[in-house]
Amino acid sequence: MRYRWWKTLSLLSLFLAGCEQSPPSPPFLRIGLFSPYTSLDPIYARDQVSVWLVQQIFRGLVRHDSALAIVPDLAQRWEISSDGLRYRFFLHPRIPYHGHPQRYVTASDIIYSWHRLASPKWSSPGSYLFRGLIRGWEAYQKGVCDTIAGLRALHDTLLEVELQAPYGPFLHLLTLPYAFVVLPEAAEAQGRAFGRTPMGCGEFAVEYHDPGRLLVLRRTFPAPPAAQKILFRWFPNRLWAWEALRRGEIDAFEGIDPALHYLLQRDSSWKAFAYQIETPQLGTEYLGLDTRPESPLGDPALRRALRWLIWRLPLTEVVYQGHATSAQTFLPPLLLAYIPTGDTSAPDSATLRRLRQVPLTLYAAPAFRELCEYLQLQLQKAGISVTLEYLMGPSLREFLSKGQIHFWKASWLADFPDGENFLILFESTQVAPAGPNTTRYANPTMDSLIAASRRLTEAQARKYLYARAESLLQCEVPVIPLYHGHSVWTLRHRVRNFPKSPLPVWLPLHAVELSPEELHDVHLSHAGISQKGL
Repeated sequence: MRYRWWKTLSLLSLFLAGCEQSPPSPPFLRIGLFSPYTSLDPIYARDQVSVWLVQQIFRGLVRHDSALAIVPDLAQRWEISSDGLRYRFFLHPRIPYHGHPQRYVTASDIIYSWHRLASPKWSSPGSYLFRGLIRGWEAYQKGVCDTIAGLRALHDTLLEVELQAPYGPFLHLLTLPYAFVVLPEAAEAQGRAFGRTPMGCGEFAVEYHDPGRLLVLRRTFPAPPAAQKILFRWFPNRLWAWEALRRGEIDAFEGIDPALHYLLQRDSSWKAFAYQIETPQLGTEYLGLDTRPESPLGDPALRRALRWLIWRLPLTEVVYQGHATSAQTFLPPLLLAYIPTGDTSAPDSATLRRLRQVPLTLYAAPAFRELCEYLQLQLQKAGISVTLEYLMGPSLREFLSKGQIHFWKASWLADFPDGENFLILFESTQVAPAGPNTTRYANPTMDSLIAASRRLTEAQARKYLYARAESLLQCEVPVIPLYHGHSVWTLRHRVRNFPKSPLPVWLPLHAVELSPEELHDVHLSHAGISQKGL
């Protein structure tokens, strides 16, 4: 089995074989991936890898730059009415779709794409995106109206969007894949199969697709010296990807684990052919706690005591080898106007005694076994007994949705760089299963702060309200923040201008360049993969 895998990988990566017979071909960027993806259809792109792939193929009205600012994309500019209710987007007039050089993106295409997102027919997990925001969205979803009243094409290149109420982060929502534009004719003709043969207007088009194994994208127009093709190859783990990178068979992969960290620390000779870029991310790894009064952790004093014990541990150094930042806030500091100084004093002896009498079971995905076992051992030293239960993602989400567990390990990654993206977890109207509030936390002050922030269009003003909301979280402890993870990319030296940003889902690869001395294409035919249709 191992031999066959290496043989296949070697055949896929014969970069030197045949070079004497053929001239160097355009740059080919090769990236190793590990997690599966949901779909290449943007309305189903709900996981990080799907978002990475989809954003190469499709585009939206606006996008984020590397500094997380909103910049034009399909829209060359926009206007916002003084009351914050109407947005007008002026589109670039001649942006073609893949395979249709004379078919340009229009305002009607965007309206079709958003109706497709909202329609129960397509059952998109992102159908909630503009619910309660765009006028008529919910009426259309319920079948009351045939169209969404707040969407109007005033011209082929002029789109007007009307909101029900001002919503400060609205432009950030337009950067999500759910809001990307698709070619209506292709989406209608292919139905649910559109995700296998997607057709967008992005920088790259699909050239070869072997789901879960290999994806090749080609640039839709020449842009030297940027990479002209991208190959995504799936690996079972990072050690296998590291061996492929060391052999020159791939150019980059993301992430690091203890085994790989140990390998790289033991021998630094790899720096002769590779390098790493590490970027703190807008995301929080945390422990969730059921805040209902009947919960074993329903008393805020017990939750604060548990937090005090856990925050004393050197988690990032012991468990994450320094590739993370200890979290003292749930919202990443970049999204706050200031860091609240909550009460982190030691609990009294009576509270600690009560905590030691509480039977705790920590639920987590198997990927966090090392962290959970470390917490179990350290809390045991303090007299706190913790039982560990590991569940796969779907089972864990089901238990949380039904409110059947009281203590769990969770992650929250930012879809866009605004604190509202995190505070929705604590809004009383979002209690699971209707929303992502799995801690069942409810506080009228929190709800009013979130509502007020949505009415503000100025980002810094929203950050002050987010800091006040963070103060509530520090006092009542529905979650125990552990750390803010770092993105670590390992790349061969030939890769230049690789994107880096605090936003975990942001990975535009159109500007990546490769050193000219290594501009050799992948000979897929050597791997038994037909070039027909590539």
